[in-house]
Amino acid sequence: MIAVPRGARTWLAGGLCALAVCASLLTLTGPIAPGRWLPIAVAAVLGLAAVLAVARALTSAWWAPTLIGTCATGLGVLAAYASPPGRFQALPSTDSIARLGDSIRAALEYTEVSRPPVDATRPLELLIVGGALLVLLVTDLIALGLAAPAWSALALLALWLPGIALGRGATGWAFVGTSAAYLLLLALTAAPPPGARGARVRADTTRRAGLAVAGAATVMVAAIVLGPVAGSTPGWSTVRLPDLGSAGPGSLRLAQDLDLRESLGARSSEVVLTYRADPVTVGPLRVFTLRDFDGENWSRDDRSLGLAPDDVLLWPARDLVNRPADEAAPTRSNVTVRVVGLREERLPVPVMPRTVDVDGRWSYDAERDEVVRVGVTRPGTIYSMRVELLDITAASLRGAETDYPADMEQYLSVPRTARTGDVAAAAVEVTSAASGRYEQALALQSYFRSAQNFTYDTEVPPARSNDAVWDFLGSRTGYCVQFATAMTVMARTLGIPARLAVGFLPGSINEAGENVVTGRDSHAWPELYFSGAGWVRFEPTPAVQTGAPPRWADPFAGSGGAPIPEENPDRVGAVPTALPTQSVPTGPAAPDAGADNRLLYGAGGAVAVLLLVVAWWIVRQRRAAREGSLSPEVAWARLRARLGSVGITFSDARTPQQVAALVAAELARRGGAPMRAQAQDALNELALAVQDHRYAPNPRMWETGELERWVDAVQREITSPAPVTVLSG
Repeated sequence: MIAVPRGARTWLAGGLCALAVCASLLTLTGPIAPGRWLPIAVAAVLGLAAVLAVARALTSAWWAPTLIGTCATGLGVLAAYASPPGRFQALPSTDSIARLGDSIRAALEYTEVSRPPVDATRPLELLIVGGALLVLLVTDLIALGLAAPAWSALALLALWLPGIALGRGATGWAFVGTSAAYLLLLALTAAPPPGARGARVRADTTRRAGLAVAGAATVMVAAIVLGPVAGSTPGWSTVRLPDLGSAGPGSLRLAQDLDLRESLGARSSEVVLTYRADPVTVGPLRVFTLRDFDGENWSRDDRSLGLAPDDVLLWPARDLVNRPADEAAPTRSNVTVRVVGLREERLPVPVMPRTVDVDGRWSYDAERDEVVRVGVTRPGTIYSMRVELLDITAASLRGAETDYPADMEQYLSVPRTARTGDVAAAAVEVTSAASGRYEQALALQSYFRSAQNFTYDTEVPPARSNDAVWDFLGSRTGYCVQFATAMTVMARTLGIPARLAVGFLPGSINEAGENVVTGRDSHAWPELYFSGAGWVRFEPTPAVQTGAPPRWADPFAGSGGAPIPEENPDRVGAVPTALPTQSVPTGPAAPDAGADNRLLYGAGGAVAVLLLVVAWWIVRQRRAAREGSLSPEVAWARLRARLGSVGITFSDARTPQQVAALVAAELARRGGAPMRAQAQDALNELALAVQDHRYAPNPRMWETGELERWVDAVQREITSPAPVTVLSG
């Protein structure tokens, strides 16, 4: 059975809990840059461990140490991180609590706009230290208070999750230290109850402790020896955990380093922004573009950007106001955008030419066609745009010149892999019937959108080569990142400049006539360069996720010259593809908000039921262990506790038979008559059993039912509580 350590073992068990937490803190050295946060967190954990050990040594209540430790933690954190500037305030106040809340919000906001490894600011240090102390409180409560040390690993897991979720590995000492402390804690708490003696008990205790120590040693050696071997095996580096989605309201960001090997993780249904376009819709809103691809990942290097005046038309450089009198007026649309839950350094803008009216410091990257802010967008930000809908048609693209500017060479770069030639050959085969650049682009798009050729799926098959595009062409399964990347790379092999764009599809229209865009509407698509038209969007992702392609890229649409919207968004409630926050784009159609809420409530209820089941199982196991291994010592300790509750205590210096005589005399004095024979016999028999268990060379085995009957007989004899009586003989 599992026993709660007492005496010196209490300090040792508490120390092992603290060691496990300190070792788990090392897992945060991946996502958080080295700094003073680690020694401060370790010192705080050790200090709290001492408080918990002292409290557990002074009280027998299982919950009291946790309550005392929680109060100490709260006071310590408030004093250390919420004191007024320039002075130390030991006692909390409403102002200090408010300052603590501000620091926590600042830390959460900082983590949302930063990329690992992040520097540990003081607010972030508060989160780390407070989280470590909370983990220690829960670990100590489970392992020592509830006597269920095996379940304490769940609390320790909380410190491992950030590194796991972000894919940031930590030092091997984190695993070695945590596993060693955890297994030693199991060995320590596997000892028999206090007071149990005998050669058989000692032998069994030695055996179980030895097995636990041997297991800990085996795990540590295996981790040290086999870890490097496992890390070097083929395919190990392609194992990725799915992204967990947005951490909370106002925290959605689009990933800028897209990995084609990664399956689509959880997607956020949080509203990102709303916008109104008048008189016609303007198609998708692009946030940023990507140029550099290494065969598996997209990446970018952010250069310093020059500020552009607010009244300059953003791509292409044509004046929306002062136009020649003989030129036909273009179709224009006024767009007003309200940011709801997006935190980006770039404004979502249409792919068509526009002017932007927005408050704050903004700059324009003309090459990438990105509007960049110093800082991030905030919930409630409102900006407006005047958009010119270009008269792009299939005919105009078909007749575009093939002479590209010199700076387009970088958009023709193809990664050198073992399958580069095969990808190029596949592009030639797909476009063999095409007669020009536009026809080639249309053939590629039609090839990918065909349900007979490709299947949309959020699960990406395992890698088979170092070329993700070739693997996608072989598996013919993926989501929009795979479709868009494949078309981009294959277009480049054909000599067509191409890049990847990431942003949002129009979303759904609400009753007020506004487009509502959520995290599930995020999307990636290829843009190909055509002289005279600039970067032109195509849509290779299947229609089941994206709807119809742009009119100029729709082989079934007419070729009239009137500029028209790219998509028909009049599908209220329809939500196209999605991009998981801080990861890769996109996903299937989103459920309605009510379904999301029901799913959330159902998941919360399931977790609550699971916790209740776990708690019930722990209590049941403890009771079964106690009842199934009842020994004379345990029965004696139970009776002693019951006698103590009515004020009858005795010294350990007395033999069991002396104690039985003194207890019988005290109960007779209180009751005014001698003990009943049944209770007297039971007390004497239990005393003899304890004496035999302690001192006999080969103690006899007692049945649990017999010991319980003796304890019950004496308990029934106990009268109402009286003043404390110490039986000195």
